[in-house]
Amino acid sequence: MKHFSLNTLLCTIVVASIAIAPCKSDDKLITETCSKTPYPAQCVSYIKANYKSNDVKGIAGLGIIMAQDFQLKAEAPKDILFKMISAGKRPDIRFEMIACLGNYNYLIDTTMPEAIDAFKLGKPRLAEAYANTAAIGVSNCEKRFNGKSPITNENNITHEIALILIAIAKQL
Repeated sequence: MKHFSLNTLLCTIVVASIAIAPCKSDDKLITETCSKTPYPAQCVSYIKANYKSNDVKGIAGLGIIMAQDFQLKAEAPKDILFKMISAGKRPDIRFEMIACLGNYNYLIDTTMPEAIDAFKLGKPRLAEAYANTAAIGVSNCEKRFNGKSPITNENNITHEIALILIAIAKQL
């Protein structure tokens, strides 16, 4: 009886350790995919910073993570603009700030969810089109201020992510 209990215990430990062991992302997949983007180091950094990258499988999964990263990073300029508009700061550029805020809302709430769905449905050209929409939208936001917006740094980051996302979609 002790022999059976010991085998059962060992088997249970092995199965449990396999079940709770974290899945590691394929570093080679991430490195190879990101090397084909305009910002390889940033691409790797953004993907690995996302806890979901531990379970990613395939280039489409990396695209989904990058679209989610865009959504997260785009919250910063959106919040800055909202606070500035609400506080009545910079009335001289109020119209431009409202336009950019609307643009970011659209990109976060509509464009990126559509890009994510396109990756999930195996429609990389559609995902690429949505990523391109995001890149153009962010670029247009900055142009409204002649390159001197109160969110230039944040625009640069989100534009960079959009370009990485385009390059990932092109690999599918």
